[in-house]
Amino acid sequence: MIEPMKKVTIACLADERQRTVAAMQRLGSLHVLPCVPPASDELDALLRQQEQLNRVLAACKSLKVELDPTDTDPERAVQDANRVIAEGKRIDEDLALARKAYAQLEPWGSFNKEELDAMRQQGLHIALCAAAPTRLPELPDGAVIHMVSKTPAMAYFAIISLTPLDDLNLPRVTLPDNTDRLAWEQKIHELVQDQQAQDQQLRNIAAHATAAIEAFSNVLQERIAFAKARDGMNSGDTLAFINGYVPEKRLDELRTSVRQQGWAIRYEDIPEDDNDVPTLLNIPPRFSMAKVIFDFVGILPGYRETDVSIAMLVFLSLFCGMLVGDAGYGLFFTIIMLVLRAKNTDAKKRDTLNLLLIMSLCILGFGWLSGNWFAIPNDKLPRILSGIAWLSEGGEAASNHVKLLCFFLGAFHMSLARAWRAYLSTKIRDAFGHIGWGLFLWANFLVTKLLIVDGGSVSELGVTAKALYVVGFLLILCCGVNWRDMGAVIYMPFSFINSFVDVLSYIRLFAVGMSSFYIADSFNNMTASLYRLSPWLIPAALLVLAGGHLLNIALAGMGVLVHGIRLNTLEFSGHMDLTWSGKPYRPLSKQDLS
Repeated sequence: MIEPMKKVTIACLADERQRTVAAMQRLGSLHVLPCVPPASDELDALLRQQEQLNRVLAACKSLKVELDPTDTDPERAVQDANRVIAEGKRIDEDLALARKAYAQLEPWGSFNKEELDAMRQQGLHIALCAAAPTRLPELPDGAVIHMVSKTPAMAYFAIISLTPLDDLNLPRVTLPDNTDRLAWEQKIHELVQDQQAQDQQLRNIAAHATAAIEAFSNVLQERIAFAKARDGMNSGDTLAFINGYVPEKRLDELRTSVRQQGWAIRYEDIPEDDNDVPTLLNIPPRFSMAKVIFDFVGILPGYRETDVSIAMLVFLSLFCGMLVGDAGYGLFFTIIMLVLRAKNTDAKKRDTLNLLLIMSLCILGFGWLSGNWFAIPNDKLPRILSGIAWLSEGGEAASNHVKLLCFFLGAFHMSLARAWRAYLSTKIRDAFGHIGWGLFLWANFLVTKLLIVDGGSVSELGVTAKALYVVGFLLILCCGVNWRDMGAVIYMPFSFINSFVDVLSYIRLFAVGMSSFYIADSFNNMTASLYRLSPWLIPAALLVLAGGHLLNIALAGMGVLVHGIRLNTLEFSGHMDLTWSGKPYRPLSKQDLS
């Protein structure tokens, strides 16, 4: 469920802003809403420090060094790392310029620019040029060309003349002021050594201080939140005010703290037009892994929307089982998750592992029921592994059964959303409108089954489907459309079409699962072909087999991320009227580096 909130305003003396915010931070329940745009030298300095820390942390993580945490001052480590990064950037720029100069001089070999200037003072006009070998310029009388070097793509040459060459259209080259190629080579060598030294310094910092910097990042975030809350208070000559939101169940705790401090508090119900209310999900502990899905996808229901975390957990797990659909993969994943779960005691990591374990078991279960073990032919599997006949029997029958299951899940999934909304509706008219949409979705299911699974035509539509369409259509027209909203009236025909497309879109569960099976089967056949060619190719065959199945696992994982999440966040959420506009509840809190 979504925790109900109260909007609160706390009043204190203007010169007690610092102490007030500190007390709220220790309490850890107030989600602050700044009254005025915060601004102060301290806040600006903290934001600059955070920017430096994020840059340092990103650089340290990109190095992928083996961590060896030591007792390190994180602020000093950030400063040192930032200095190393800045120096490294300067070295990279100097190295790029030096390599460019060296590349410009390389075709010309070694020469002294002073000697070239002396020749010009003696009356010789010299132009250093570069052009394609087939497009050398035409020379005036008395001018000669001296070829210095040549490649298939470019010729480098000097044009020498007793008459000025400035008026000629020559492909002149630009050379650096210092034409000593050996000097540039030495500078490049020195810069490369400096670059390696800076990289080693950053690696040492990353190895010893990354953990401390990550922990300090949270502390710095708290300091910034503290400064924003303090500087954002609406302050007068004598009083200052801090506004925010607190969970209703923690209101008494806040009131007690305010009374002890001698401040004033005003609290009220959330107004209907308040769009700044944060969302705090209260998910039962046994389903806490559902929060991992929201955090990973980056979605959150709005404060006035419905918590669908358990429904998303259940259906995403089912969809994952169907999208991957290989019991061999599922067994492999299940063993890994059980081992990792036994070794890990961190609560957040265990939630992630529990979620992956549930999905692995669903993959194992559906793959077992359909008799799919690494795409091995069903007739070569033991009877206990060959699945149930309804899903594993060969030919088109099994495919039609899986398609039917996909469409059934789609209709059930979306009609569940409509039934849920009907249950939550405060008006009987709205409830009947959602019931009408639910009936219309089941009629769409029967039509989809007729056309795609049974191979029939619309003329063969049964009485049940027609009755569902008629009753659902009438309920929608009477109760499910706001006839005063012209936009809703105009969009109504498209809503009927979309409801059919929504049911049809669940065919992706079959399509992705089938493609995963055929990819695995193709690599199995390739492996068998290599083995039949020669037993000496067994190592190569095993590499092909392992690489193929690893590739298939990666593609199946992408399928879950794309299609499994889509069916929950678009199709289901559309019928649930979820906009995922929630703002996370982030109360002022305090933690110390240890």
